[in-house]
Amino acid sequence: MRFPPGHWTRGAVLLCVSSLAMAQEVPGIPALDRQVDEAFRQVLKTPANHEIGLQYARLLIAAGNYEGGVAALERLLLNADPQPAIRVELAVLYYRLGSYQMSESLLRQALDDARLASEQRTMAQTLLRDVSARNQPSQLTGVVMLGVRRQSNPSARSDAAQVYAAGSLTPLAEGIKPKADTDVQLTARLDHRYDLGWQNEAALVSSLVGQITDYQSSTGRQLRANQEDPYDLAFGELTTGVRFKPAAIALPGLRVRPYLILAELAAQGHRYLSNRGLGLDADYQIDEKTLASATYEYRRTHYANRVDVPAAEQLSGPDNHLRLQLSREIAPGHLLSAELGLRHHQTGRAYYDYNGQELRITYSTSYASPLSGVAGGYWSNALWAGAGQRKYGAADPDIHAGVSRKDNDWRVGASLSVPISSSWSVLMQLEHVKTHSNLANYQAKNTSLMGAVAYRF
Repeated sequence: MRFPPGHWTRGAVLLCVSSLAMAQEVPGIPALDRQVDEAFRQVLKTPANHEIGLQYARLLIAAGNYEGGVAALERLLLNADPQPAIRVELAVLYYRLGSYQMSESLLRQALDDARLASEQRTMAQTLLRDVSARNQPSQLTGVVMLGVRRQSNPSARSDAAQVYAAGSLTPLAEGIKPKADTDVQLTARLDHRYDLGWQNEAALVSSLVGQITDYQSSTGRQLRANQEDPYDLAFGELTTGVRFKPAAIALPGLRVRPYLILAELAAQGHRYLSNRGLGLDADYQIDEKTLASATYEYRRTHYANRVDVPAAEQLSGPDNHLRLQLSREIAPGHLLSAELGLRHHQTGRAYYDYNGQELRITYSTSYASPLSGVAGGYWSNALWAGAGQRKYGAADPDIHAGVSRKDNDWRVGASLSVPISSSWSVLMQLEHVKTHSNLANYQAKNTSLMGAVAYRF
């Protein structure tokens, strides 16, 4: 399971709160300005009309004018006995603007009102848990996930009929042809944030990720020189650093976090490799609907000396990785993001070195449960597609002394998250990856299907 950079929980909540407006009939973008102007004229004519005022506020929000939407909804609260749904919509806007205390107060008032509809009550409870945590100086959140995954080719074995050995084509041995396998994954992530109380909103942000993967075909702790089956894996990573706003007045939307990286990977119960490094995160909120982010990591990788890793010293070396991401809310409950990854990997041998680039586009949606009468919050799904390439520094004489390796990767995938309670959810993911290479040894494809149960706290 890949953990993307950024804010997992925050992203899920933003999708949820964005979906609040999805049930409203919002006109197309070209007509929004005319609709807003017309609604404003109607408000001036009949200022006491609740429905006209609410429609005006929603049109302002749909147009991206959140401050104007806040003002319009605040005016509706001045009416005698306002509907609790107005407080929920206003709380969502305050959340998006970073005013978590105001958001929490409005949500509590709305939830105390028995008139609040069940669908909005579920969403309000979800948002309240998030803002309540954000208003605490010390915040601990986490997720534990247990999943089962089926893969058609987990070891990325070549699917070519012939492969190169010392420059000559030879038939692919039966024992190393693609083979399907099933694995069980146990994943846990803890995120802690401690507010330092400084004017630049500084906070110590730490994350601990652990994952254990157990393949059906792999048993025992015995290491073999030429193991053909996938490894059973155990992975752990800790990152910690201070996140702050370097120019809180001039650039209020900019946040950065320099951090330390410590990571360990074990295979078949024995240490396989370790990472030590430094990273830098930067997020910039361009406007209410657009977020730009960048992450740079420098890691020093060290492979353990094992019978199945005879070239440990040659494999070890520095790794530089830069990720650039742009996310845009294209409509309430609909997010579109593009991520570009650049990697420069160095080792003790030029034919292990490579430069890589990858572009990935992801479309995410969130919507009310299509199953009436079922408890839980908003469903969310994602579709993604990506393309990447890797160019290696030199030819490997054991494969082909005259050809340097070059790979092109293509991937498509889809995921669905279905909440079954406020803390539990069911996750499903399908992905297909295909690698084209100028050397048949590395030409492969893999399809994976995973189902999991997750508990968030």
